[in-house]
Amino acid sequence: MPLQSKRLVIFGDSNIATVKRAMDEGKLAFDGWEHEFWGVAGPEFRHIHFGKGAIRAIKPEAEKMVLLVNGNGRNLLKARDFDLFVFYGVRLRLAEFFAPYLALFANGECAVSDAVLEHAANAFLQDRRSVRMAEKLKAKGAREVVFVSAGFPVWGVVDQAEEGRVLADYPLVKTAGPAARARVWRALEAAFENRGLRFVAQPEDTVVKGMFTDPCYAIDGAAEKGDASHKSAAYAAKVLANITA
Repeated sequence: MPLQSKRLVIFGDSNIATVKRAMDEGKLAFDGWEHEFWGVAGPEFRHIHFGKGAIRAIKPEAEKMVLLVNGNGRNLLKARDFDLFVFYGVRLRLAEFFAPYLALFANGECAVSDAVLEHAANAFLQDRRSVRMAEKLKAKGAREVVFVSAGFPVWGVVDQAEEGRVLADYPLVKTAGPAARARVWRALEAAFENRGLRFVAQPEDTVVKGMFTDPCYAIDGAAEKGDASHKSAAYAAKVLANITA
């Protein structure tokens, strides 16, 4: 009797479209795994919650989008449905956590201990709805849940020094190097591990200017759209290359 394939689901917001493109273009494959996509784009993600033992849409429009994205009629995500849940993007805006700490590290007069940094990472995750959903999924018996970073903003698409953007408030992040970033990644990894979750950081060789994504990973027409958030299929293929290893 042939071995039964393992099953994974890519759950997330609009960023999961990048993963599908990577697969459609032959840049990414989950060999030996059956896979599905599940999620919604835009503001409808606010209407995805964990309730009655499953992740579900709580508004009709969000459920309609879920069914369109999934294509298999699956309107719920239950803990035993898949062997691996990949939370991709899921509104986990890591730049919000990185920026103040990278700026502090760059200021020679300031010091932050690893213990304080890990405490801050735990507090940051506790406030993220997607993380709370993952914890509840694990509590219901999910085998493995992994969070994957959808990446820092793409450099050069918009002026990051404009009011309301990263460099307006934290200009020193441009000077951050690999060692500073590694400290923050380690704190986040530990905070996820404390919750029984796995975490995949953004690959170091995709990062430029302290806390931005290399412009080679921008989507087509990024500058015209002013879209520094979404990444190309090549980025998804790179960050997910070893997800099932």
